[in-house]
Amino acid sequence: MRNIVLFSGGMDSTVALGLACWRDGVADTTALVLSYGQAHINELSFAREITSLWGVTSVSAIVDPSPWKLLPLCRGTTQQDRDTYAMRTGGISDAFLPGRNVAFLGVALAICGITGADTVWIGANADDATGFPDCRAPFLHAWQQMASHALARPIHLMAPFVEQSKRQIVALGHAMAIDFSRTWSCYRPHRRRDLMGVEPCGRCDACVLRNEALNGTD
Repeated sequence: MRNIVLFSGGMDSTVALGLACWRDGVADTTALVLSYGQAHINELSFAREITSLWGVTSVSAIVDPSPWKLLPLCRGTTQQDRDTYAMRTGGISDAFLPGRNVAFLGVALAICGITGADTVWIGANADDATGFPDCRAPFLHAWQQMASHALARPIHLMAPFVEQSKRQIVALGHAMAIDFSRTWSCYRPHRRRDLMGVEPCGRCDACVLRNEALNGTD
């Protein structure tokens, strides 16, 4: 099996990348790192550091952010200070970019067609599914069928966490000796007081869910 892993440098995609490498080896795994005008673009440097550390080949691609430029995730204005209950019951997240995973998976499919890869990995999980329709099983199953028809050969979409919480993903990552301090999750990073880079806001949905998963606290 040859793998293309959608890789953002976050907790979920890092564990997915680790699983792909464990199953089929580093040589048969490529990390796809995407830039799409995200306000938290510093996540890309975390992604590159991890792939370099692990010796994984990475491919960078740009998805035109024009359709999303006024939406909260690309403007850095996503909600803050919500508890996890609100995130899991509040409907579609304001961090949702319509069509984002369609576009990302489309790039992955193109790479499959060019390189002969047959498996695409995505870190979609149960905690994301509430607020992001394109992280839900029906969409993922439909995409796999479409992709196989598009290339006239079987394409497998691996979404190993679709029924798992971020806590469960973190537990698996710890078992794999993944250093989560090297990952990034914040949607609204801000400049450090010493002006040496940026740091997580600690208040956006991504930060709250990360803290809950890593520390077991709501």
